[in-house]
Amino acid sequence: MEKNIYGLLNEVKTDLTEYEAAELSSQELEQHKQRIIMEVKNMEHRFGRKDNFEQAEGRRKSKVWTKAAGVAAACVIAIGGVAAANPVLAKELFSDVFGKLIQNAQGEKYEKEDTEMFTKLGENATAVQAEVESRQGREGYCTTVENNGVTLSVSDVYCDGYVLYYTAVLETSDEGLSQADGIVIDAKDGKCSTIALDGTDTEGYSTRAFEKAEDGTFVAVQRLDLMNPTDTEMQSGVFELEGKETIVVDWSMWNLSGYQWDQWDEQGEYLSTGKVDGEWRLRFPVTIDRAGNKVFDIQKEENGITVKSGTKTKAGLVVEVDLPDFRQAPYNDPYNDPDIAICDAEGKPLQWMGQQADLHEDGTSTWKIMVLYDGQKDLSFQAVSKDEEPVTFADIGFEVP
Repeated sequence: MEKNIYGLLNEVKTDLTEYEAAELSSQELEQHKQRIIMEVKNMEHRFGRKDNFEQAEGRRKSKVWTKAAGVAAACVIAIGGVAAANPVLAKELFSDVFGKLIQNAQGEKYEKEDTEMFTKLGENATAVQAEVESRQGREGYCTTVENNGVTLSVSDVYCDGYVLYYTAVLETSDEGLSQADGIVIDAKDGKCSTIALDGTDTEGYSTRAFEKAEDGTFVAVQRLDLMNPTDTEMQSGVFELEGKETIVVDWSMWNLSGYQWDQWDEQGEYLSTGKVDGEWRLRFPVTIDRAGNKVFDIQKEENGITVKSGTKTKAGLVVEVDLPDFRQAPYNDPYNDPDIAICDAEGKPLQWMGQQADLHEDGTSTWKIMVLYDGQKDLSFQAVSKDEEPVTFADIGFEVP
């Protein structure tokens, strides 16, 4: 598997004995992490990005990468007086899990999309331990649980009021699971896992498999779309996100199965490496960070389609649009379902993060569409038919302030 800068950094051998160790709170670690990420970004610009990452696999000991990784390692130790006689420190400051997720994405079909997503989330996520420490005196949180030789931990959280992401690490001493490429959660009573927000069960969310990292652990990032809850109780208002500053997540899973992704059994199914039955329950708080959310007006119309407004968050952009009944003229789409996207200046769709669709009795609808956002200024909303010869219903340009 190809290496990225995070993996290369953590392979650098650095003499830490000359630095004075310092104990830091989770909040201080978060502050240092953000500063270090910026240093690595600057380093990536100086020494090159993807091409150099690929070349580095075959020549890790080259002078360029040795110097680059050494600079980053020095930053880890020097910034804020951070030091510890522990070579894992760099990974911890960069978020070990996001680093592993980025590594796992290298060479895969959606390498670029996943790398962009994990990088953006990693820059803005908060360590779960920091969330717990900020609520001292409150009991009942469980961020790590062990059962039948499997330890499951939640690591990082990101929530802006529109989406919730959290990362998790699975470690196991079970011989069968250890041989797997990925570990999935088997269904129990028709569910693969349960997720509750402030005690309200959610439905329709799929739990992503844990993928094996180079160090033998298994990592995953889970996502909940808070704009479009699928559970009927949540839709009826039992769970209200507005006005909340914190939500508590209860995540339960059971019956883990390991599989090899490149081998198949006689039935053509992925080859199973083993199974561990049991139950794992995690409970952790999440701060809804709306501090970076900025609303701006757009109000542009084309061909009966109106782009109303936008909201910038720390990782995403939410665009609100009014759509007509596309079954009617002049669109004549029998399914009322054209392809819609938020595109950059070159017409490339930005990565979809979530949506909310309010359907009206007359066939019109109001949508809130969330995409991954990285500071692009000139964007456009596009609606295109799904015909063999696609028809563009609208291409509405707008600027993000």
